[in-house]
Amino acid sequence: MKAKIVHITVEKDESGLLFATSVDLKGLLVAKPTREALEAAIPVAITALYKACGVSVVVTMVEDGEEELSPWVAVPVPPAVAQAVLDQQG
Repeated sequence: MKAKIVHITVEKDESGLLFATSVDLKGLLVAKPTREALEAAIPVAITALYKACGVSVVVTMVEDGEEELSPWVAVPVPPAVAQAVLDQQG
């Protein structure tokens, strides 16, 4: 697998909860009360979805200045590297 771009759409519901979804990665749905919490949870969720398909990845946000559609990149790595990164993220 090559590195994949995952475009994330962030929406806020009437209660103020933030939701992250992606047309690039089916099944991705993350909900958190703050932008910071959402951005911390997105790479964990992307990693888990790829892991469920048998692919180990490291995920990071791509800086582009857009708020509503932020791209993330999932880079394939050996399983031990992916686990070490997840352990660091806590």
